[in-house]
Amino acid sequence: MAEDKSIAGKKSYLTFATGRWTPHALVFLGLNCLYFLPVLIVFFFNYSVDEKVTLADLDTSTVIKTSLVYFVGVLSFLLGSKDGSGYNGLDGIKNVRVFRLFELSPAFWVVSIAIAVCFLASKVLLIPLGVYSEYAFDTENMGSSVWSFSMFCSESILLLSILALFSRSRHNVRWFLVFSLLNAIDLLHGTRIFFMIAGLAFCFYGFVRRKLNWRLLLAIGVGVVAVGYAVFLTRSNALVDTGSFSFVRLISPIMFESIFSQLALFELARNPHVWNALGSPVNLVLDAVYFSAPRFMLPGKDQMLFLDRFNDLSPLGAFSGYAQGLIYLGFLFPLFYFVLGRIASWLFRQTRSSSLWTIAYVYFICDFLFRIMRDGYIIPIKMLIDGLIILATIKLFSPGTSPSDSIASRKSTNPGFIPSQGIAHE
Repeated sequence: MAEDKSIAGKKSYLTFATGRWTPHALVFLGLNCLYFLPVLIVFFFNYSVDEKVTLADLDTSTVIKTSLVYFVGVLSFLLGSKDGSGYNGLDGIKNVRVFRLFELSPAFWVVSIAIAVCFLASKVLLIPLGVYSEYAFDTENMGSSVWSFSMFCSESILLLSILALFSRSRHNVRWFLVFSLLNAIDLLHGTRIFFMIAGLAFCFYGFVRRKLNWRLLLAIGVGVVAVGYAVFLTRSNALVDTGSFSFVRLISPIMFESIFSQLALFELARNPHVWNALGSPVNLVLDAVYFSAPRFMLPGKDQMLFLDRFNDLSPLGAFSGYAQGLIYLGFLFPLFYFVLGRIASWLFRQTRSSSLWTIAYVYFICDFLFRIMRDGYIIPIKMLIDGLIILATIKLFSPGTSPSDSIASRKSTNPGFIPSQGIAHE
């Protein structure tokens, strides 16, 4: 990243040549592989680490139904991404896309300092809850106000790191690392998701800048996952319980990450009578409203959730997006993923017109899509709302329109337009 000081500091945009596969299509496919391949490993190789994983004992019928759900979800997303504009991932046409870079205004730094102070305070307040010695899920503290506030601060720090990375600052990578290292405190109480999303965002930035080839991307991705899961191994004593080291125990965190979140989907596949064929879309809206409300306004909001009725399907707490899709939307769940694809494709086209759209696109594919796979629907919706609030606050107190937002805005609808000042094909 040695050229960041000269390039990011002078130019208000980056270019990216897209062809057969767009970034959101690749990310969505990658995430589906991350969560589905361990299912096949469990099924074909009878993989088992301890008594928890045996809960995922699979039969042929369940695996076929689960595979079908994944296939339909991926296909729907890709079809939603194909909108005929020539920018999606299914036509093989190469186009040069423009990503506007964010201007780090004084308002950004004021908001960053305020959030950083709140973040550190929240981590101190978590100490009496014991989440640094045990998982918050085990201590039943994930429903506390302090935990919720801590997660809001962590998500805000993650968003700030993405803003810094995709900015015109000469030290954009350095500031990204500062925010990411600060957020790495979450690893102490087992919250790996923020660290993993930051790694995904960095890989995407490197790919756009052509500083990372596929081998380096893979190496960084494996490194980020390894650091996050190393914490899991040490915290769960997975390597010392038997006093021996093995490959099975080394990959156990990856299996846990996937299989635990699929338990509800397995149960729904085995027992279709549990969910309604047409789902309950109204309850999806209500649950999103309840869950997004601050806990001090609705202290008992967890018990108000329609989804709370299905907690027994996932005794270990994880609840995948496909499982919630069946509960909330029934056989109509492909429409949700079709809409996600449309939104991703639309955001991809808007990145040329404003730096805020660039941030929204990166945040959507690296954070929102990841959480959809891992945490279902209502948690990502809440995180997205929190992120929009942070962006709106920074924009509200930022003076005027940044140069990156004003260049060639009158030509933002021209698919072949590339800014004329300085950059063509890096």
